[in-house]
Amino acid sequence: MTTLKKLELAALLGAGLLFTPACGSEDGDDGVGDGNECVGAKCDTPSGAADEQCLDRQAEVLGSSNNAFTRDAIRWACADVEGVNTVGGDSRGQEYCEYFALFQPPPKADGSTERPDAVDLGRPLNSSGSVSNLTICVDEDGDGADDDGRGTDECRVTLNEDQFIYLEENGTEIVGQCVFTSWHADIDTPVKSCQGASGEECGDDARIYNFPFTVENFRMKVSFNSNRAAADLVERCFDPGVPEDQAPSDWSNTEDPLTEPFYRGCMEVQAHFGTGWRRSDPAVCAVANRLRECGCAAPGVTTAKQLGDAVVPPQPDANGEISLRGFRLGTWDDPKGLPAGCRYADTGEDTQALVLCDLTANDVFASLNDPKEVCRATYGNQVVVHVPIPADAITCTPDESNPESAGCGESPWIIGNEGAAPDPAPEPEPDPEPEEVTNNCCEADDGRTGCDDAAVQECVCDADSWCCNNAWDDVCVGEVASLGCGTCS
Repeated sequence: MTTLKKLELAALLGAGLLFTPACGSEDGDDGVGDGNECVGAKCDTPSGAADEQCLDRQAEVLGSSNNAFTRDAIRWACADVEGVNTVGGDSRGQEYCEYFALFQPPPKADGSTERPDAVDLGRPLNSSGSVSNLTICVDEDGDGADDDGRGTDECRVTLNEDQFIYLEENGTEIVGQCVFTSWHADIDTPVKSCQGASGEECGDDARIYNFPFTVENFRMKVSFNSNRAAADLVERCFDPGVPEDQAPSDWSNTEDPLTEPFYRGCMEVQAHFGTGWRRSDPAVCAVANRLRECGCAAPGVTTAKQLGDAVVPPQPDANGEISLRGFRLGTWDDPKGLPAGCRYADTGEDTQALVLCDLTANDVFASLNDPKEVCRATYGNQVVVHVPIPADAITCTPDESNPESAGCGESPWIIGNEGAAPDPAPEPEPDPEPEEVTNNCCEADDGRTGCDDAAVQECVCDADSWCCNNAWDDVCVGEVASLGCGTCS
C-alpha cells in the first residue's frame, strides 16, 4: 500500500467520522460482540430529568414540519433520538424499528470477480442489546492483524489492501444494504416467501445477499418492540390518565406545560415506563390519553383493552393469519412510499415491515468502524413508522365541564391541530365509460361466430356462449352495450 494510502487509512480510522464500536470481545468466530458493562443506571438512554425529556420531545414532535399526528396515523422516524448510545450493548433501534447494515466485501484480488460472503454489521441478536460486530477492519500488510492497532476482536470482517483500494476507487457502487425492520419481536410466524426457520425453503427473491428473510435474521429482537407491548402501552395510557400530582393546578395557566396534551401523555409514559425520551411511546400515549380526555369511542371499543386491540390487533388473527406483522414503514409524505435508494423486501405477503436501502462503497469507506450509523444518518430520519388510527370509526363527545377536554376539536388525536376536520373519505372512482367499438362486433352476421375485437368477444361470450359457438346475431350485438363490453354507434 502506498504511503498516501496508509495516511488516508490512518486518518479514516482515527477521525471522528468513524464511530466508537458498540461491541467488546468477539464471541468465538461468529462475529458477535459481548459488549461492555454498563456504568450507571439506564446508560443506554438520553440523560436529563423526566420533564426535560418530555419538553424536548414536544418541541421535536410538534415544532417540526413532520408532525407526529395525522388523521389516519401516529408517526415517527426510525432513527433514534440523540443520546441513545452503544454503552453496555447497542441500544439503537428502540422506536419499534430496528436497523443494521449488510456489507458485501469486494473481491480479494485485483481483477477477480469472486466476492466473499456478505456480513451483518450491528445486527440485533437478542433482547439484551447484543449485536453482531460493527467494525470493518483493514489488514494492509497481509499479516492477519488489523493495522490500526485495535486488534481483531472487534472486526466483523477484515479487508486486504486490494479490497480497501477497491472501495476507495468505486465509490458509487452498491456494496451493502441498510435494513430497517418493524417485524414485531413476538411474531414468530415466517413470512410467506420464506417458510422454515433455517431459510432452506427461501427462494432467491426471499433473501438479500446470503441472508434469507427468516425470523432469526429479520425479526426485531428487543422485547418492547413487540405487538403486545405496543397494545399494552395504548391500554395503560387510555385508562388512568395523568396522575393527580401531575395535573396543572390552574388549567388557564398556559405557561404550565401540563396544559399541553402531548406533554401530559409524555409524563404519563414517564410514570408507567420511564420512556418519555423516545419518540414512539410518548406519541402513542398522548393519543390514547387524548381519546379518553375527549370522550372518544368507536364501535365495540369501550375499554382500554378493546382500544389496545383495535390499534394493535393481536396476532395471529382469528383466521390464524398475520394481519399486522409490524407497523407500516413509509415516508413522511407517503405511508406506502420510501426514500430514494430504498425498496420493500419481497416477503410474499402484503406487508411493509421490511425495508432495504442501498449502501455505497463511499458510505462504507467513510465509516469503517460503524456503517450502521450511516444507515441511521442517511435513511433513519426518512424511513417512518406509521401506526394506523381507525379515524372513520371514531366519534368524540367531550365533557365541556372537564378542563382536560379544552380544545378537543373535531379530531383530538391530531395533537397540535385538533380543530382540523377529518378528511372526507375519497369519492369512489367512477366506472370508465365503455370504449366505442368500430369493428364488426357491432354487425350481426348469422354466418360467423365471434367478432374481430378479442376483448369485446370474450366479454360477450363469457355471458352468452351462443355468440361464439353458434352465431354472432342481433342479440350478441345488443349485448356489446348491455353487458358493458363497449358501445356501438
